[in-house]
Amino acid sequence: MPETPALWKHQQQAVDFARDRRATLYHMGLGTGKSRCAIEVAREAGAKQILILCPLSVVPAWKEQFGRFAPEFEVAVLNKGSVKKKLKDASALAMSAAYRQQPFVIVINYESARCEPFASWAMNTLLWDLLVMDESHRIKSPKGITSRWVSRLAPNCKKRLALTGTPMPHSPLDIYAQMRSLDPTIFGWSYFKFRLRYAKLGGFGGKQVTGFQNMDHLREKMSALTFQADRSVLDLPEAIHEKRVIELSPKGRKIYDELDRDFCAQVKEGEIVASNALVKILRLCQITSGLVTVDSDPPELVQVDTEKQKAVADIFEDLPPEEPVVIFGRFRSDIKAVHAAAAAVGRESLELSGRKKELEDWQSGKAPILAVQIQAGGVGIDLTRCGEQNCAYVLYLSTGHNLGDYEQSLARVHRPGQERTVFYYHIIAKDTIDERIFKALRARKNVVESILADIYQEQKEMSR
Repeated sequence: MPETPALWKHQQQAVDFARDRRATLYHMGLGTGKSRCAIEVAREAGAKQILILCPLSVVPAWKEQFGRFAPEFEVAVLNKGSVKKKLKDASALAMSAAYRQQPFVIVINYESARCEPFASWAMNTLLWDLLVMDESHRIKSPKGITSRWVSRLAPNCKKRLALTGTPMPHSPLDIYAQMRSLDPTIFGWSYFKFRLRYAKLGGFGGKQVTGFQNMDHLREKMSALTFQADRSVLDLPEAIHEKRVIELSPKGRKIYDELDRDFCAQVKEGEIVASNALVKILRLCQITSGLVTVDSDPPELVQVDTEKQKAVADIFEDLPPEEPVVIFGRFRSDIKAVHAAAAAVGRESLELSGRKKELEDWQSGKAPILAVQIQAGGVGIDLTRCGEQNCAYVLYLSTGHNLGDYEQSLARVHRPGQERTVFYYHIIAKDTIDERIFKALRARKNVVESILADIYQEQKEMSR
């Protein structure tokens, strides 16, 4: 078994900070290794029963992290099926691990966790040794159903960690609900009193927040629980590539598998047909992006999946609202998905494609999000600037088959003038053509030739 990498200096400091505290907020930037710190806290504390709440798209990443840094923990990744099925899987692991005296981890998204029957099981069945609230800004709404449920669950947990790079994404008031779940003695149980102390009220009826006050006192109260590290602590390569793996919806999976197997798939609007292997590759890529051309009369685009769109919205929510982001996609459907995801989280988005040229508006800071068709934005432009802040986050919904276009797109942000570590997020549908394309591109191979060779080899093995 390979040796576990040593903690970075700031990670060791974070673990030391949490050691004797029952509740800790890790305010740590993207890429600083918050999850590794949480795992080390669990290990040091001798935690046997761990519950991790996080956004749905992040759930699988925790299994990978524990497998890499703490393989002695058994991990149940609950990102499939109904809430009832998730409870069944969680309960089975808990019973099995308890019998074998093995430490275990339950990883589930916030929305599923607070739904019955899982909510009652988590609240009443186990006394959790450690509760991890990943991307804790997701529970910032004091009156939100999920936020209130987590605050009721927290007292059943011996030790509590909140992880976020943006604890106050919209205003200082965002910190209240997170602190309520960590330690309600910090700001109390009354949001009304908290708001009176730290917000200036005015406007209609004197109930609108017009500004903030007593910020030094707020920071002082927070400091008792908060460890902070931004990305300036990192000594990392200039570009970091990460995969965000999503699962197609049951509908999308069924259509994808039919087309992959039969070169033809049925949807209620008509038929999806691939006349040859090259067209099949194109159609499969369209399906993973969510929209596909149906051979109806007349032909039309039909939405068959929205999982990539949801993953994009998740990433947007995990970044500060003003953070500039570039999202590349091959298809018009990718551009539509970006705009829809931006609207879902209340952010403005612009476009650079064959139809719209809004690059200058984005560079001047009129909107943080730029959706780019890879053929239109891959060559000859500079995407490092958005207002006064360099763009350091790039997402790929789809890339196309052209290695040159892909490498040029990488260089649009990672280029002279860039002063920040660049993060590339590749959103990939599990067990689909996306995985083959990503593998070929990262190996600098011709995508079409590589995929066709794989298909030929598979067919050859099946015929034996």
